[in-house]
Amino acid sequence: MTRTAFIFLSSLAFVSTAASSQMVSNSAIQNDPAKQSICAQRANIKPVPFFIDQKYVDYILSIHPDTTFIAADGVIPELIECRITESTGQFEAEAMSSEVQMMSEQSYWHLARPQEYSPSIKTTAGQSKAIDVCMKAARDKANKDNFDHSFAWETDVNEITLDVAPWFRPGAMIAGTKADRYDVAVEGELFYKSTGPDLEAMRATCLLSPMLEVKSVETNGKPIHKITASITW
Repeated sequence: MTRTAFIFLSSLAFVSTAASSQMVSNSAIQNDPAKQSICAQRANIKPVPFFIDQKYVDYILSIHPDTTFIAADGVIPELIECRITESTGQFEAEAMSSEVQMMSEQSYWHLARPQEYSPSIKTTAGQSKAIDVCMKAARDKANKDNFDHSFAWETDVNEITLDVAPWFRPGAMIAGTKADRYDVAVEGELFYKSTGPDLEAMRATCLLSPMLEVKSVETNGKPIHKITASITW
């Protein structure tokens, strides 16, 4: 068994046996700044803030006292552990763990994130709340009589992240505002009674904060992306 495989299995063992966690920020684990810089350079990543279980840090340092912990954001965020490897004698990245793989109550690390609305927008309840906030803001902005109903799609609630199409990545312009990481984009339709047999439709697009506060709202703007599933209010 290779040393890296041993570390990975040891990590799983730690996760499965840990009774409780004591999450601390990366600044609290007291990495050596020089080694941290070398670790990032050799792993070819830009370190980002993260939280990690102090018990896990203590556990790994008891086995490998020279370990430096850093994290990288990306499509799949990674925790990287640098230390001197037996095979090369070099101080380099020897173990990695994915944030996605560890998304559970026993997770021993995660990226530092802004405070987010609960329930998560990854749930139906969270998506419904985001759509409700957006539709209300759009109605207020439109300030139009004869409102009938609003209509939106579950898949039109999207977190601004790195693993989706370009129009939902940080820096994208949504409702006239530049989107930040972890913001929420929402799109839907407002319908109003008209003099004819059909209702008059008005597109609504919103950019919300992670706490679902309205950052910007636009009516009758250009569609963000193709609609694929629905909810009606």
